[in-house]
Amino acid sequence: MGTLWAYRRIIGVGIAVAAAFAFYILVIAPAVFAPGARRPTSAAIGGLFVRSFGVLVPHPFCTASVITSPRGNLLLTAAHCLGKVPDSQIVFIPYYYGGTAPFGEWQVTRSTFAAGWLPGGSISSDYAFLTVSGDVQRKAGAERLGTATPLPRDATLEGYNLDGTTTVCAGHPEHVVREGRPQLRLACPGFSDASSGGPFLTRISPRSGTGTIIGVIGGYQQGGATSSVSYAAAFRPAALALARKAARQPGS
Repeated sequence: MGTLWAYRRIIGVGIAVAAAFAFYILVIAPAVFAPGARRPTSAAIGGLFVRSFGVLVPHPFCTASVITSPRGNLLLTAAHCLGKVPDSQIVFIPYYYGGTAPFGEWQVTRSTFAAGWLPGGSISSDYAFLTVSGDVQRKAGAERLGTATPLPRDATLEGYNLDGTTTVCAGHPEHVVREGRPQLRLACPGFSDASSGGPFLTRISPRSGTGTIIGVIGGYQQGGATSSVSYAAAFRPAALALARKAARQPGS
């Protein structure tokens, strides 16, 4: 009997080791060693993940940013990222990289949408604010929220890939009209599905890496039909007013 239990124990350990190795090869290694793999530029940028039945899906489905708020619990992302799963199953991990969560995991508690997003999904309203349980701003810092008028000469896009790495690209944004609606457009390569909600950043501090967000990847064609051109609803004073409204909502 002792020999049988020892054999089963060896088999069990072998299975556990094989599972851990497979997780490393399929999830961690591609994120760490992929060409161009990098961390976000600031800790305020992170990935949105699904946690279902207590299990975290180890791939971000969208990008979000902490923005300044009195309670420190406010995030900004694209509206089209939300609605597929309940808020209670969404987790924000700032500065996520290579399977690590250096500033913890933050449970989403509420979403606030712009007028015009529901039920029609206007491309000018493709942004939303999320509250989380706790003061994530104190841990990870925060980006400022601004407007796209006047349009800055330069902007930096940042967004997650499905493998958990980030793509960062600087360029010259432009105002365009799509479907009769004003949009921001920036030609930058490498932005895939999980980059939705990633910030159009200006006036980035060289010390902290944080800046001012004037839009998030979304809007026309949910951010663009190709990975090389990204769109966003150009933020106007209404976006700042909605942020103030969301900040007044209970965070937990």
